[in-house]
Amino acid sequence: MKDCCKTGIEKDQKQGGFKKWFNYILYAIIAAVIIGTLVFQIFS
Repeated sequence: MKDCCKTGIEKDQKQGGFKKWFNYILYAIIAAVIIGTLVFQIFS
């Protein structure tokens, strides 16, 4: 039972790390799009 719980926790931690990186990438893309549109509007 302890082994099962241990692997479950490890799985959750891995998934949490992946979710965190996915959120960072998503925010980076959104920020890049917003900055890109601002720069485009300024220079056009």
